[in-house]
Amino acid sequence: MRKPKPYDYSDPRPPSRSQKKRDSHALQDLGGKLAALPDTALARLPLTPRLAEAIADFKGMTKHEARRRQLQFIGALMREIDSDPLARAVTDMEAGDRESAREFQAVEAWRDALVAGDESELEDMLAPVPEEERGELRSRIRTLARNARAEAEKNKPQRSGRALFRLLRDLRRGEAAPGDEAGDEASPPPGA
Repeated sequence: MRKPKPYDYSDPRPPSRSQKKRDSHALQDLGGKLAALPDTALARLPLTPRLAEAIADFKGMTKHEARRRQLQFIGALMREIDSDPLARAVTDMEAGDRESAREFQAVEAWRDALVAGDESELEDMLAPVPEEERGELRSRIRTLARNARAEAEKNKPQRSGRALFRLLRDLRRGEAAPGDEAGDEASPPPGA
């Protein structure tokens, strides 16, 4: 099945009924994506007051039919405004979400490898850190990994694992420095 061509609005003929439906469904889909965004992200978008209120109402609805009709209303409201900036903003936010998910997974993989005892990438992780700070940071990472391994073996809360994750995340962002984390998390777990 071929993808339909977008309507050429420079054509003097009016759009077909099918094209109007495709445009309407596209605006409803965009409205659904807008409604899925958190309120903080919506506050940054150029929404009209009526559209912002309609999206807030949609978020409060639980019945399927009510939500479907509200999406139709949101689509109708979006026909009255230029939806291109909103579509670009939603696309940018989705791309940012995918990037942060990849970042999270990479840091998680680092942490899991260190807790398992694999230090093959440790020097690569420490490459952006100044030479004089690497020794202390390497020691903290090893201590946190050892403590996280001990906590996992004893089925205790993963305090050291979370501290190691935060340290590696900051290191990946270029924000980590020796002494950033609380000192009690780098100490051995009680009873170890």
